[in-house]
Amino acid sequence: MDIQKKKAAESEQDPVIEGILKARNFMTKNATAIAVCCIALAVIAGGGLIYGNMKSSSTKKAQEIFGIGIMDYADEQFDKALASFSDAANNFRHTPLAAMSAFMMGSIYLQQNDPDQAVTWFETAVNSRGHSGFVKAQAYEGLSVAYEQKGDPARAVRYLERVLKDNNAAHRHAAVRFRLALLNKNNPSVASAFCRELIADTTAVAYHQKAENLLAAIKAAN
Repeated sequence: MDIQKKKAAESEQDPVIEGILKARNFMTKNATAIAVCCIALAVIAGGGLIYGNMKSSSTKKAQEIFGIGIMDYADEQFDKALASFSDAANNFRHTPLAAMSAFMMGSIYLQQNDPDQAVTWFETAVNSRGHSGFVKAQAYEGLSVAYEQKGDPARAVRYLERVLKDNNAAHRHAAVRFRLALLNKNNPSVASAFCRELIADTTAVAYHQKAENLLAAIKAAN
């Protein structure tokens, strides 16, 4: 049996490991898609405030640059998108668009398997004076994925725990709890507790079966 087949067989024998691999691959492949959805929601929610205060030429310029970055991103011109987002993040630091741009850069680097750069820009989004609570919460989740890629699951867990405490990310809490259950596979009691929370949560129906399967796998392994 070659190495790849052996690894595949091992993952099939361990549902918990298989679940972690699937979750990691999904988050990595879909990080920028999730980011765009989050940014779109943030713009819609804060659109009145942002556009209502477009009085200075510098803020209007930031809006233009950010818009160009979004269009380049949509066209999968990621190098151009990164250049635009970097311009907005570095030169308009006190605006919400700067925080959004930093978040988009972190998400793109995450998709490109560059967790170090992703961490740098997600931290910039978190620490930006112009950020909204929504962007900060999403950046914490991005930091979690980046540290998981870097092989530091303990720090990944800490950032996910911050997301759970943030009401701005309430729509992501079910997904975060499931990831926490997967990341805590070496701590069955903690992982099981997250699974039970999901099963009891009537708003997390999409995760009920996944949580039940993971809970069963944990019980079987222990």
